[in-house]
Amino acid sequence: MHPTSQAYKDTVYAPVRTTTARVTFDISDITAADDVTSIATTTELASISQKAQINNNVREAKTNLATLEQDRFKLDGSFSFADDVTPANNGEVGFVSSVLCNGAGTFTTPQTITVNFGSNHSSAGLTVTFDVFNNEYATDFNLSAYNATGGLIDSVDVTGNTETIRSFLGQFLNYKKVVLTINKWCVGNRRARVLEIDFGFLITYNDDSLISCNLIEEMDMTSGQLPSPEFRFTVDNSERLFNILNPTGFYKYLQQRQQVIADLGMVLENGKIEYVPLGNYLLWEWMSEEGSLTATFTARTNLDLMANYTYEQLTESSKTLYDLAVEVFGICRISNYSLDLALKSITTNSLAKATDCKTILQMIAIAGRCNIYVTRDNIITLKQPTFGGAIDDVTFDNIYNEPKIELERITKQVDVNYWTDLETSVVVSVTAPGVEIGDTLKLEENTLINTSTVALAVANWILAQKQYRAKYSVNWRGNPSHELSDVIAIENTYGGDMDALITKTELTYEGYLQARTESKGAVN
Repeated sequence: MHPTSQAYKDTVYAPVRTTTARVTFDISDITAADDVTSIATTTELASISQKAQINNNVREAKTNLATLEQDRFKLDGSFSFADDVTPANNGEVGFVSSVLCNGAGTFTTPQTITVNFGSNHSSAGLTVTFDVFNNEYATDFNLSAYNATGGLIDSVDVTGNTETIRSFLGQFLNYKKVVLTINKWCVGNRRARVLEIDFGFLITYNDDSLISCNLIEEMDMTSGQLPSPEFRFTVDNSERLFNILNPTGFYKYLQQRQQVIADLGMVLENGKIEYVPLGNYLLWEWMSEEGSLTATFTARTNLDLMANYTYEQLTESSKTLYDLAVEVFGICRISNYSLDLALKSITTNSLAKATDCKTILQMIAIAGRCNIYVTRDNIITLKQPTFGGAIDDVTFDNIYNEPKIELERITKQVDVNYWTDLETSVVVSVTAPGVEIGDTLKLEENTLINTSTVALAVANWILAQKQYRAKYSVNWRGNPSHELSDVIAIENTYGGDMDALITKTELTYEGYLQARTESKGAVN
């Protein structure tokens, strides 16, 4: 369950509530960030500065680092001291200048960041993110793009800026260098701070322009299926920026894998909005509806990208499932993953005929008795399941109809093959005690299972997971902080709440929020 404040908890189930949503869409050249050859500055950096972070698609710091700047270090518990030994522990910092501006906010020596690329890039604009955490920003600055010969393509002078994230719409074609020059800061005696430079146009859609959005996320308790989250949103396109024939629009700059970040907020009693993340996604498909003057976008996660990469191992290579998973993620160039440490105790010979990496990851999960799901931060997670106590109650006060309950078929037996090589396998079977009639499940093609011990453990795990065959479907007001694998207590007419583990969530926002939650519990 995503952590929230008590004020949020009081609001989400209040008889009357107000919800809001926002979608941040980064229409950038997705190849530009990886093509950065150098980031240069003309002045000295502060010791905490991590300028390499300014092109990593993170636009918000999680911590507020204490520094020697007039009236900045407040003794209110919101600041922390920097780790000078291991800078990575400081989280997202970005560029921080060593020099402070004067009392009027002016830098005697302008603070300059120069980003160089290995090849030419084009984008619908450029975006600069300053200090969002403290609502501080450059008021006067310049952003310029240059071609391969040093010729100026476009230059934007800004004075009187009041935004922490500033986007510039334009036809930035075939640039090889981008230069940001900061002349004045919004507060005197401050260091310049730049958290991110996006090589494109960053748009945030809210209730004024967001028509609707929908999230579907799902997991299989035995990892027999591998569904990936899907986020879809529809926006106002009355200006026809996404029409294919518009020569000054965005359409020609749309690319698969552009970043989409979604949040859903509750308006608290004090009028403030507390947002819960709906996910960090990659653009997958898009469509402009000319008749309705809207544009619809579908976004997915890195899990779908893994299907584009191939794994093959025809000779034995003994390693743990943990190490094999790390290797597979490396093939796919994915770094945002989380693996259960239990995978370090299970060994495989790594044998597999040529297949896509998404399938291999599924095989690893099953051999390691793990569920696979993608978190709201786009982290692919392999975790051995636990069924603990309920962390939240879903009551009739928030349910539209009586929860639907289905009993899935009884599993009598599970057969699992283990492979001594790619051509030879042996079957291990387990049977549910006291069950005379039921299905027999077969796991035959997982060549990462190589011993009878592992096969027996997998068979027992599948049989145990199949005991959670009471499937509950609830149409209700919804709580966006619920996540996959959370255990909830569902009220029913006959007394006694039913504890069930969330396996699927669908959230729909159209100016108001509604939800459909599927979960599984044991049959008593």
